[in-house]
Amino acid sequence: MSVHLQPRHPAVSSRVIQRIEIWPVDIPITDPFVVATGARVTAQNLFMRVTLQDGTQGIGEAAPFPEVGGEDRTSCLAAAKGLASALIGQSVGDYQDLADRLTEQAPLFPAARYGLETAILDAYCRTQRIPLWQLWGQADVRKRETDITIPICDMEKTVALSRG
Repeated sequence: MSVHLQPRHPAVSSRVIQRIEIWPVDIPITDPFVVATGARVTAQNLFMRVTLQDGTQGIGEAAPFPEVGGEDRTSCLAAAKGLASALIGQSVGDYQDLADRLTEQAPLFPAARYGLETAILDAYCRTQRIPLWQLWGQADVRKRETDITIPICDMEKTVALSRG
């Protein structure tokens, strides 16, 4: 299925995506991350940089984790490259439509989509001279409760991790 985006507002040429770069990065994990389906000692992630026509850049990161979601770095990179080529020439001001389009085109590759979407949002916010958190209604950035995946480890460490 081909989707053509109609901008909600006239494209500002400085907001148009000119280039997208994607490169692998290995990040050592201080403690092995062990789940029932496997273990990780290195995060095999991808960094993504969106460059707009005026030189503004946005950065994103994809963190595929095959033991949980099935997406590994090789498949994530292939999906991200395919998605990136369709984003060239689009306006980051249409970030909501772009996110919808990414979801339609690659529903089974959330890490690839989220890395690109984060880079797009970062670039957009930089054009607006606002921090990313402000895009979501001036969100309060104080400490929040969240959930985490606690790896398989001994009882003492499990309790310590659960207490955060």
